[in-house]
Amino acid sequence: MSYSSILEAIKSASEITPDKICLGDKKNKVTYKQFWKMINKGASFLEENGVKKGDVVVLKGAQKVEYLFAMFSIQLLGAVACPLEKAVKEDRILEIMDFVETDYFLDKKKLKNENKKSISLKDMFNEAIDFDSYEVEYKFDLPKEDDLSEILFTTGTTGKSKGIKIVYRNNVAIAQNVSEAIGITNDDVEMVTAPMNHSMALRRTYTVFYKGGTVVLTDGVKFIEDFFKLLDMYNVTGLTFAPAILEQLLKFAKDRFGTYSDRLRYIQLGSAPLSEKAKETLKEMFPNTKLFNIYGATESGCTVSLEFSKYGDKKGSIGKPNVNAEIIFVDDNRNIVKASAQNPGNLAFKGAMNMPGYLKEPEITKEVMDDEGTLYTNDLGYMGEDGFVYLLGRKGDVINMGGIKIAPSEIEEVVAQNEMIKECACIPIPDEITGEAPKLFIVINEGFEYDEKSLHRFMLEKLEAIRVPKVVQVIEALPRTFNGKVIKRMLKEM
Repeated sequence: MSYSSILEAIKSASEITPDKICLGDKKNKVTYKQFWKMINKGASFLEENGVKKGDVVVLKGAQKVEYLFAMFSIQLLGAVACPLEKAVKEDRILEIMDFVETDYFLDKKKLKNENKKSISLKDMFNEAIDFDSYEVEYKFDLPKEDDLSEILFTTGTTGKSKGIKIVYRNNVAIAQNVSEAIGITNDDVEMVTAPMNHSMALRRTYTVFYKGGTVVLTDGVKFIEDFFKLLDMYNVTGLTFAPAILEQLLKFAKDRFGTYSDRLRYIQLGSAPLSEKAKETLKEMFPNTKLFNIYGATESGCTVSLEFSKYGDKKGSIGKPNVNAEIIFVDDNRNIVKASAQNPGNLAFKGAMNMPGYLKEPEITKEVMDDEGTLYTNDLGYMGEDGFVYLLGRKGDVINMGGIKIAPSEIEEVVAQNEMIKECACIPIPDEITGEAPKLFIVINEGFEYDEKSLHRFMLEKLEAIRVPKVVQVIEALPRTFNGKVIKRMLKEM
């Protein structure tokens, strides 16, 4: 069955499987019937507090039932949700509220600025979760597929932070992309560990709701006991991680995590590339679990997926296009090209998952989208004869040595195998002879001393001479975003 919005899917499940657990965390859990009732009550609460259809409501993301209740209540009213990172400071909140032109802030705590309307999420949630104390009036119309659902702000790590407009058909298309690739059913119980203001986490919950399954929320893995308690409490069958969160789990509770091998049907990762080393570790730990790395962006979600438990031999590949994604490769003038490993093109995407544009940024929108809705990226790659998409890296990060394109990941994956190396990253630097050459940044493992000659011999054994970095710099740690992406812009400034 196809729906026009995730809200419609939740409404349908409330009628078909009313007593099934829809959503839970360590404190609260609700059935589909209860959740749909709560959402309608929440929409009425917002309406009573002055929010109207089309208004933007800013709120903080949290891995709790109350947060998704708030998101869907805003949407059912016909308003637009604008979730922010939970630790965001008030100055930034006010800056965004002014940019999206709203006075409404929904949170447990009030803003100090009395010129804005602070709505109590605590009061709203407490009223709604007291299921037996009220009869709700189901008076709200479901949104249309082209209505604005939410505004998601990028982190701004690669430039100015932008407000990305998302409409309901985007979220449905993304849910179809993920559910078809992984094979999610209404029997699945998926735990989402990533920050809920982030598009990856939000869209994974939407996918499970779209299929009528159960979503479990937890705040990363910093509370290890909570993580395992929830796995057992809800009989979790699937997990969503950002690579950085997975790395923490493998570091602090690898053996315990491995005991769930026969209980997890799938594990999916996204928001940042997963290292080949981490892939191999997971494959050894979970031989009967489907393992996925999903590629996408906030602007165009979940476009390509790789089941690396099945296609582990596809080194450098991000997988095959998902059901709603059409991939083309273009040159710098947006002309379609037949891309290859020797002559890579810029990835571009067509499909219903593409955003309509950036809020109040028509010129920036034109830089990444054309009038037909095709979204252009700075990622260089090509489609292999096997139907898999291979990615070399972002334009500007790929190393061009006399016309030979070298993916930084080719070097990074090899160097990471050396026991001396904790982590590494490669960038291009100017070279008088070849135009560009690779420079390597390395972090040394605890208990080791940097041995320049030993590392050089290791790289010569494992890499072609042209790929051996000309410069190696030792640093204390790689600069990363919260979800584990290396910020190469900062490395280039070192």
